[in-house]
Parts: sequence; structure tokens; C-alpha cells
Amino acid sequence: MTTKLRGRLESASVVLALIAAGVGPVSASPAGTDLAPRRMEIALRFEPVPQNPQFKGGSGRMVIDLSGSRCTEYKLHRSTVAKLQFEGGTINLVSEATITENGEGTQLAFAITDRVNGEVKRQEAVVARKTPDGIVLTSRKLPGGSMQLPKGIVLPIHHERMADAALADKRKSLAVKIYNPEDTLTSIDQIVYTFGAEATGSLRKGHPAEQIMGNAPRYQVEMLRKDKAGKFRVREKLVRFANGVFTTSDALFDNMRIRASLTGLKLPPQPLCRQ
Repeated sequence: MTTKLRGRLESASVVLALIAAGVGPVSASPAGTDLAPRRMEIALRFEPVPQNPQFKGGSGRMVIDLSGSRCTEYKLHRSTVAKLQFEGGTINLVSEATITENGEGTQLAFAITDRVNGEVKRQEAVVARKTPDGIVLTSRKLPGGSMQLPKGIVLPIHHERMADAALADKRKSLAVKIYNPEDTLTSIDQIVYTFGAEATGSLRKGHPAEQIMGNAPRYQVEMLRKDKAGKFRVREKLVRFANGVFTTSDALFDNMRIRASLTGLKLPPQPLCRQ
């Protein structure tokens, strides 16, 4: 149960969020795209779905910190605190994850710790390195200490740069396969983005994005995510800016629904990058 819950929470996290079904090569290139450093505070509301009557709902909070640049490396830290109600009782979840990825999107270090009701349920770390033959994973939690993933898979922060580049280029869709260690150390997600129309209406006065982003356009984005076997994982609808900041997210899983809304935002200065 706890593994599934953590996987569901992961999706609502940052729009490093994605989704897909058996897709071909990606044509969007993030070569000149630099992610905006940001701190996002996000309120989470968990809702039951008919196919999971034991789940009653819950609430939580997520904080995303992204720093760095493509000229050096990116570092993403996510922390989540949530209280989930089930027919048989309450689960208090505390989850911390960190991704450090180089600017070329060829090497990654990932670590995660999940606590449920104060007890550590998952504590793992992995290094991923792209090679001509695929992605090589190294971790003491893997059988034999290492494993190779197939070719054609991108690392998670590199993937977010691809999504920003596709939105900036006004593409209608983007398909990609990503390595997703937040789910399991060997998970691969197939994701299809559909980029919709510009969102109409103004943000309410005092909204954290209204104060910082001003009148920058927001877009309706839908993401369909499947696992590497093609099994449905989540359908997520967001309203987001072209720099990865989103204002709302509505993610439907097979066993719960997660609604997320932006409650705090800081955009530190962009590091100078001459490449």
C-alpha cells in the first residue's frame, strides 16, 4: 500500500509531471532551454474514486526547490507531507527526494526517503549514466549492484527542459520516455503531452503567480502517463506557464485523485549561462 501511495504522490509533485503511451522518437530539442530556478509551495487535496472504496481522502503540502543551470548542473529537492484517511485508519506520509542532474542530461544522482507514521519505509539512492547502449544504473539496492535500461530514455530534468522547449515552440504535442526513479529505481514512464489553448481570465489579485509572473501567458496542458508495459498510470490536467511553473493540477489515478494548487512561489535570479 505505501509504495503505491508514494508513487501517486510523486506525480502531483512538479511538472516534471508527464505521461504517455507507446511513443516514437522526440523531435523537440532542449539544447538552448534553461530551466528557471524556482521554489514552489503546493497544497494537495486527495479525493476518493469509485474503484477504491477503502480510500476516504486526505490533504498535504509539497515544496519543490530547483536550482542550477545547464552550464553547471541542476538540483531538484522535493518534500511532501500528507495525511491520508483509509477505512482502516490514517497514514501520515513524509517524503524527501533529491535529484542532481548534469546540464547535458547524461548523468543523474537520486536519493529518496519515505516515512509512514514515523517509520522509514523506503530509503534508496541510485546513480544513472547514459551510454551509447542505454542508461546504466548503479545502486546497492539493485541485484548485483547495477542494471542497464534500454536506449531512447531521457533523464527527468532533461525531460522537463524538453517540455518547456515544446511549449515555447507552440507545439501541439510531445511524446517521450523518461526514467522515473521516484516510482522505483528501475521505472520507465511513457508520456504524451497535449498542449492546449492559452488559459483565459486573470489570476486573482494576490495569487503568488500573479505577483511574480504578472501577465505572462498560461497554457492548458494535458499529460497521459503509462508505465513501460503500457499500463495506464495517470491522466493529469494542468494550467502552467512556459517556464514550468503551474497554478493548478488535477491528476486522476486508478486509486485516487489528487488536486494541487500553487500557494507560494519564488523565482531566484537565473544563473548566467554563456553556452
